[in-house]
Amino acid sequence: MTRYPTVLGTTAGIATAVLAVAAHGAAGGGVPTGPVAVLLVAVAAIVGILGAHQPSLSPLVLLAGGQAATHVALTVLVPGHEHLSVSMLGAHMLAVAVCAVLLTAAAHVYAACGTALRVVLLRGPRVAAPAVLAPASSTDRLVWGRAPPAISRRGPPLATAAP
Repeated sequence: MTRYPTVLGTTAGIATAVLAVAAHGAAGGGVPTGPVAVLLVAVAAIVGILGAHQPSLSPLVLLAGGQAATHVALTVLVPGHEHLSVSMLGAHMLAVAVCAVLLTAAAHVYAACGTALRVVLLRGPRVAAPAVLAPASSTDRLVWGRAPPAISRRGPPLATAAP
């Protein structure tokens, strides 16, 4: 669905983690810490990997799956988070829809910027590269010959005992 699946996967994973933390904090649960935070980061990473390796998945599907997975993770690990009210479901759906629209718009902006950058770079001055990247003269005398006078092969002076 997208020309840049890695960008979509990365942003979908980040958006999943941010939405989960924001929703949990807005519901009065505070900022997740410890194993809960690690699990939310793992879910976000899985969403990012899926988005990067399955370009046919839309941002809406990625974000909805990520929100469902983070909600299940919070339900399992956080006591008192077992509820799923109509208002919470509506808030999740609204957040997923808004973020999916934002991710799609960001992908289009990214593509436009990449196209503009390629056009500018391709119209720039050409630099002629040499056909052969070898030294023009032999380096044997530098390698096998005598060292230049500025480089001494002598070691440091010996410490002599005073008589």
